[in-house]
Amino acid sequence: MATLLTVGVGMLRIAVFIALLLIVLVAVYFPRFRRTLGMTIVVLFGAIGVIIWQDIQERGQEFERISLEQAQLSQMRNRPGLNGRSFVVEGRIQNLDTNYTILSLELQATVKDCTLGKCEIVGQGQITFPVEVPSTQSRDFSVTIPFAVIPKIRGEAAWEYEIVKIRAR
Repeated sequence: MATLLTVGVGMLRIAVFIALLLIVLVAVYFPRFRRTLGMTIVVLFGAIGVIIWQDIQERGQEFERISLEQAQLSQMRNRPGLNGRSFVVEGRIQNLDTNYTILSLELQATVKDCTLGKCEIVGQGQITFPVEVPSTQSRDFSVTIPFAVIPKIRGEAAWEYEIVKIRAR
């Protein structure tokens, strides 16, 4: 299937190249066609610009559709990652919104070192990851969050998790 798709894309490129070559040749041999060609190119670039602008607007709205309160984390747990500077965070995300599907999350994990009732932050890491959660449903996830520095815990570790951004459609 992938080979057929590659062949199809290759044939499309050849067809577009031949069409452009024919347009240039017609423009060279028929001077009155040049003005029409110029207008067509201007309209084409204008249409492409509008499509790109609409896409940028749509992408911006994807981060505004679901408020942070409409997604809840539960059953959060962690374990050390493969290297000493990362942790694997697992849990469940619940989409409370009734209209939109969550496509990705940006999650922040904070590690606190708690000694004698006082806690101080010793590490924070963020990661954006894809997770598709339809409206009013939940999904489990597992991600590796890298930390810039290795947190050294002297007392007891306390973890906090916060959703920073939600992308939805």
